[in-house]
Amino acid sequence: MAMTDPADVVEGFTHEIAGGVVAVTVEPIPGGKVKLTAEHNDEVLESGEYKRNVFSKPTPRGSFLNSVEESLESKSGVDASDIRRELKEWFAEMNELAKEEQEDLLPPEIQEILNGTQYPIEIYDGEPTTWKVTLEYAGRLRELEFTSSEMISDSGGALREKIANQFFELVEIQEEDWKAIRDRWQERTEVMHIADETANDAIAERVLEYISNNVMPVDDQDKLGNDVASAWYDSGNSAGCDDAPPDADILWVQDSFFVDQLENAGKQIEYKGQLVKDLISRGELHGKKSRRRWIGSSRAKYWPFDPDSLGVDPEDIAIDDPAHSEVEV
Repeated sequence: MAMTDPADVVEGFTHEIAGGVVAVTVEPIPGGKVKLTAEHNDEVLESGEYKRNVFSKPTPRGSFLNSVEESLESKSGVDASDIRRELKEWFAEMNELAKEEQEDLLPPEIQEILNGTQYPIEIYDGEPTTWKVTLEYAGRLRELEFTSSEMISDSGGALREKIANQFFELVEIQEEDWKAIRDRWQERTEVMHIADETANDAIAERVLEYISNNVMPVDDQDKLGNDVASAWYDSGNSAGCDDAPPDADILWVQDSFFVDQLENAGKQIEYKGQLVKDLISRGELHGKKSRRRWIGSSRAKYWPFDPDSLGVDPEDIAIDDPAHSEVEV
């Protein structure tokens, strides 16, 4: 698990003052800081490292402006006081930039977290209140849960630990980085009332949506083929599933595909047992007993879903026989 130095990969930007008389370069550096460098004709007038909020803090801002003005006073043809005034106005403009634009100064790992967050952030009321964040990071999609105490903390330790556990990456999250992430998250939240929908219901709905969008129903078990997304539409419960009505239609979904969609919904396989219980209680899965079928030399496991819960009807069934191996019941 390699940790990348943000200073090696983040490019800053340069702004010209007074038509190019002075050029100010802003360069993000590790530790939630920026490096400001003012130059005149390629000569460095002032350069220093500051906290990212330098644009709004009078003391460091004034120190930088004073140094630039003093360095320019000896330059012929340059009005140092005018440069200071324009530079001060630029500092004010930087301070007024939208937070999204200021996020360009954040390290790449932090920008990836912000860009990979799926909004809105769901806040579930109750005791305790839970913040649910769906995050795509390092090629994985996961759902992270935060307590209120973790969210109000000044430290990004909770997020860093969750990323290490869920994405297997070590990310350095400074205090300023965490505040930027939390501010963005807080701006885009939606309160979910437990009385209206439980957290488990929300997960079940999300998994069902993924299955519905990706499943490939076929009308004969001999057409299941080698694609894990293929599912047998068993019209009239010919397989004799004891947990379903004798004449019920059943969509037999492969277990490996079921697990894939669970993970796509941001949950890990350890949550599978709870999800099965929830789907049964909601009437979307016919019992906790799965069936096994032979596909070629592999024995696959199937779950008996109610086709209506997945929005599957006979018109959705594949007519063409895909390439497959023989299936023996």
